[in-house]
Amino acid sequence: MSAWIALSLLSALAGATTSLTMKRAVARGGVVPSTIAYRLLAALLLAAIVASTGAWPSATPAFWHAVALVLPPESVGVLCMMLALRSGELSEVQPIFGLIPLFAMLGAGIVLHEVPSIVAAAGVVLLALGIYTVGLRAGRTALEPLRALARSTSSRYAVGAAVCFGATSVIHKLGIAAVGPLPWAVTLAVGSACALAVALPLVAWRWRIAGRPSHDRAWGGLVLLSAVGWAVQQIGLQTALRASQTSYVVALTSTSVVFASALGVLLLGERAAAGHRIAGSVLVGAGAALVALGG
Repeated sequence: MSAWIALSLLSALAGATTSLTMKRAVARGGVVPSTIAYRLLAALLLAAIVASTGAWPSATPAFWHAVALVLPPESVGVLCMMLALRSGELSEVQPIFGLIPLFAMLGAGIVLHEVPSIVAAAGVVLLALGIYTVGLRAGRTALEPLRALARSTSSRYAVGAAVCFGATSVIHKLGIAAVGPLPWAVTLAVGSACALAVALPLVAWRWRIAGRPSHDRAWGGLVLLSAVGWAVQQIGLQTALRASQTSYVVALTSTSVVFASALGVLLLGERAAAGHRIAGSVLVGAGAALVALGG
């Protein structure tokens, strides 16, 4: 197995774990405190790793240009995802996130001139279809999430998040080229934590979703686990992006939806729409295999 494939799958598994722990942290301590806290802790963990491995690279104009480009879509993407999950049904919102690999493939082709092989491109499309299927729920038609775009604000928020995260995956390449994968992961963590610390309270006040920070040990432990998971996710993602095409890496890291679904069944007892989850997992697995073979 190529190193970038293993790193992408590691990132996917870590991302699924982060989703699981953050879901429980938000329930205990609210959206705003939990989100800001886990990003800041992840930044500290990543900075400690970089400090232990050597000197920080010089901040070139290319680096600052990449920072200026990545922070707006990263912050807006998090906000859109939060608003989508808050205001809409999961069966309408989650399938839309299957668009992220497609947006990443399109953006990488336009900006980075990365052209995927036919086999890998077919894998990306198949994987996106699988993610869409995993998010479907019993009693709903397969076209329900798409139809919801015309009437559901939450679905449009989900599309906004997918566009933003597709864009950030392309910009990551520029940051990695400027300072390397781990320093770029630190930059993303610190920058996004600071940006979200400013933006989230304003959004929370507008939509009344802040929640109250919890001071119990359970909340602190969940936030710490989320930070560790996100740090590992970023290490895997950024290192894999240095070694392979953006669309290939993003496609494989998007298998986190399947991992999250499996963890939800095993740990939280979420067994609704098992048929859709199994079918979607098969499609995601087949798509991931094609991406690995074509990449």
